[in-house]
Amino acid sequence: MHKVAPAWRRRPPDNRISSELLADFGRYQFLDEQSGLPPNDMYELLMPLHQLVFTQRARDRALVVAELRRHAAHGPWEKVGAWKYVRDMLDAAPDTQDLIDNGLLAVRDMRVTNLAWHLSSRDTDRYREITGGPVPHDGFFGPPAFDSAHGPSRQYYFDDAVSRAAARRPVRVPSAPGVEPGPVDDAARAMWDFGLFVHRGPLVVSREISFEPNVLRPAIAAASNVDHDRFAELLAAKVTEPGGHGHNVWPTLGAARFMEEYLAPGTVRTAAFARMLDEGLRLALPELDVSFPAEVLTRRAADRLCQLRGTGT
Repeated sequence: MHKVAPAWRRRPPDNRISSELLADFGRYQFLDEQSGLPPNDMYELLMPLHQLVFTQRARDRALVVAELRRHAAHGPWEKVGAWKYVRDMLDAAPDTQDLIDNGLLAVRDMRVTNLAWHLSSRDTDRYREITGGPVPHDGFFGPPAFDSAHGPSRQYYFDDAVSRAAARRPVRVPSAPGVEPGPVDDAARAMWDFGLFVHRGPLVVSREISFEPNVLRPAIAAASNVDHDRFAELLAAKVTEPGGHGHNVWPTLGAARFMEEYLAPGTVRTAAFARMLDEGLRLALPELDVSFPAEVLTRRAADRLCQLRGTGT
């Protein structure tokens, strides 16, 4: 026998979804995996609305827009959800423009400090029109960072990076002095992801590079049972090769970190390691406490950073 839901749990007949579902949709669409919500559920939970959208009938579209508008009135994340739903499932038109605008005003009021990274060009243009000012951009490239209580903040990501870095337990790769390494191209390419992974943390980098053994598999293979001093020399040359994988803070710091933590302990006394560390730290200076916290640096790197700052390098 079909059970009848209690009156307090019954939705009005014109509400196919709940305000809470729309708010969760907004959180996931804006925060992605940082929202903590399961991605596979988001669209399925809104299927009652999708079914009306798919008919492409004007009266069904009007029902969807009216329901989005009702739920959006309940809070900021509901407004974000309605804006994202319009962008994903409907289109910008006179009947949906207020849903788009209210969503953009909601993220403005949430004080998203790196909002410029998270708006498409069409939303950027509209944001400027309705607010009369530029889109906030504080230099933090990554998930949304708030200076309000509406979601994860930059410090939240920094704290996670610090705790993850402290918990890492790398294992030394076996070395074979005198054995010439093979090609290091794949190892050099891995340094970009490794540098991001260690210094920014899994919450900020993409889920494809959130597992360290996967990130480093090519580098581990290339560095195993070869001369590590020579490997470090080849890796440094490849990372800084013009038009290659370097000239950026992440592969350079990543290469120095790999040399320090994965290769034979004596590698840190080589010119290649000193070159990578100094170049990585030089490139990192504008990024410290903007893109990643200084606390994730190793003791050796932190000491060298103090020396470089002392000399004004």
